[in-house]
Amino acid sequence: MKATLVFLVAFLIGLICLFKGDESPSALITEPIKETPLDQKGKSQLMVLSDAPFAKKFGQGQLSIHEELDLIQLAFRDYRSFVKKGYRRPIGDNRDFVEAMTGNNFYRIAPIPPRHPRINRRGELTDRSGNPYAIHPLSEDAIEIRAAGKDGVLWTEDDVVNLTLAGRELKKRVNKR
Repeated sequence: MKATLVFLVAFLIGLICLFKGDESPSALITEPIKETPLDQKGKSQLMVLSDAPFAKKFGQGQLSIHEELDLIQLAFRDYRSFVKKGYRRPIGDNRDFVEAMTGNNFYRIAPIPPRHPRINRRGELTDRSGNPYAIHPLSEDAIEIRAAGKDGVLWTEDDVVNLTLAGRELKKRVNKR
């Protein structure tokens, strides 16, 4: 009996400690949820990352093709940092990539300005010659970008290919199998 009484007292003290919290008035006041401004159709407004490297530099004539491909990878990295897993739309090709990067995503974040002059009428990102890049996802977090070389034809020996470090490692693992 004495052991049961000790157990109940210890149990009650444990419950009191567990549910005891700071119930001062200041603890009950919560910060209002910040909402993004809505447009007339009820969608959140598009936020173009105009200070990001892609928006500032991509398409300038003095950049090499390698620098341009690096800027595309940076835009993809910006997208991944703002749009978290579970909210990203699938990317299957160049058009899907451009749609997601120009703000057609859950958070309406646009690492690539929607009216960038290097987006063609079909909604594809192009090199300075007007050739669409081949953008191929390797995983949710890695893409391969291929630019046509001097011959202007994709999938030939003179193509320029850009992979992130994660993409290179993934490709090595897959090719070993």
